[in-house]
Amino acid sequence: MEEVRFRRRKPAVERKISEIREDDTRVSLIGKAFKVDKMDYTFWLDDGTGVILVESEENVLPAEGQTVRVIGRLIRNEEIHVYGEVVQDFSSADLEALEEIRELERKVIPKVEGVIEFFGGEEP
Repeated sequence: MEEVRFRRRKPAVERKISEIREDDTRVSLIGKAFKVDKMDYTFWLDDGTGVILVESEENVLPAEGQTVRVIGRLIRNEEIHVYGEVVQDFSSADLEALEEIRELERKVIPKVEGVIEFFGGEEP
């Protein structure tokens, strides 16, 4: 029997729009949707640090003003935009708590990585 291989996608990194880096290929963004275009299946996402155009799958559009998480691939043409592979309703999410968690991660993870490196790194 022939072995079937699956090509894994790169994981999406959580970012604010203003934090998107040149080497990012897939991102996870949370913000409010606006200028929802039902003809082109696009909308703009505003996370408070910037705005970005999101190209969505057919029949997957948020409501105007809805808080959503978009997980998708960055497309770099003249302007950067996101091809939204997943659009999730985040209307009931506690965004303040999420921001607190992200801030703790920014502070703690580098320290943990330093300790792991000190003790010889991770085992394979």
